[in-house]
Amino acid sequence: MNYEIFDISNFKQEEFEPLGTKAKYWCSDPSENYYLFKSIETYDSANNTISRDGEDWSEKISCEIAKKLFIPCADYELARDHSTRGVITKNFISSDNAYLVTGNEILKNYSAPINAEIQKKSEKQNIMHVYIILRRIIRNKPLGFNSLPGVKSAADFFTGYLMLDALLSNQDRHSENWGLIVTGKGRFHLAPSFDHAAGLGRNESDATKVNRLTSQDQGQHVSTYVQRARSYFYLKDKRLRTLKAFEYFGILNPRAALSWLAQLNALTNDIMQAIIDPVPAEIMSDVSKEFAFEMLCCNKSNMMALIPFFKENLDPTFRKRQIKTYE
Repeated sequence: MNYEIFDISNFKQEEFEPLGTKAKYWCSDPSENYYLFKSIETYDSANNTISRDGEDWSEKISCEIAKKLFIPCADYELARDHSTRGVITKNFISSDNAYLVTGNEILKNYSAPINAEIQKKSEKQNIMHVYIILRRIIRNKPLGFNSLPGVKSAADFFTGYLMLDALLSNQDRHSENWGLIVTGKGRFHLAPSFDHAAGLGRNESDATKVNRLTSQDQGQHVSTYVQRARSYFYLKDKRLRTLKAFEYFGILNPRAALSWLAQLNALTNDIMQAIIDPVPAEIMSDVSKEFAFEMLCCNKSNMMALIPFFKENLDPTFRKRQIKTYE
């Protein structure tokens, strides 16, 4: 059975969401349930409409994978507002007194300041600053989500977020795409993971995907393609690839990394295929499904190969030596 595409054409539009570049707005259904609708459409500098095809199915698949891995995440459903495709998600802040603070604001207050004039594409989000903030400032795990063996703190859970990014080749974990939730009592909790639409090759044409799936040139293979995915995290002036960002956090946090990799090991090919297959053909082609599956398999293989390395990092002396190699 295919995933349902919810028709929200009769929902009441409440307010636009200022974060991000896509057209998004909060809306309510006739029963007054509140949702954020994220369109696959955005606008250029001249206010012309640009379609980012695939962001809806990429977000939906990513959400379902995160749930299978027990990674806290916003829950997304495919949706349509008249002819405009997108996804909807309920507000993951359940208390009226709680509110979200995004990473850019946290970094500005607790770390090296981010120049407000710098656009997202050029911002430098220091991965060590993020780790220190998670350990010393946020500290608490996402509200309403259970701990796992070796995964209890904010930094432990964020290690899982970076594993998810590496699995999806999600290149959009900029500083407005993570954050903390402040409760009415003033406690800080890591927010669930959200906004994963920039992965799974959603921006590539079907022709490009066919070429990469069938080419005899190793440089064109999917296994090579996934290694190019770049994160928004920097170590000094070097922008880290998604796999390297996870690897670095795994050096700092090996028990959590190994726990998350145990969850990933249980994510079999059959499970991944069963998550991809129900996307309706009207929004995701068979080629895109095959390409997304191959990306997941390649990325999973690359991360599972890190297990012996992370086990070595359980030794504090070995871990200190590894951290120095990054300095």
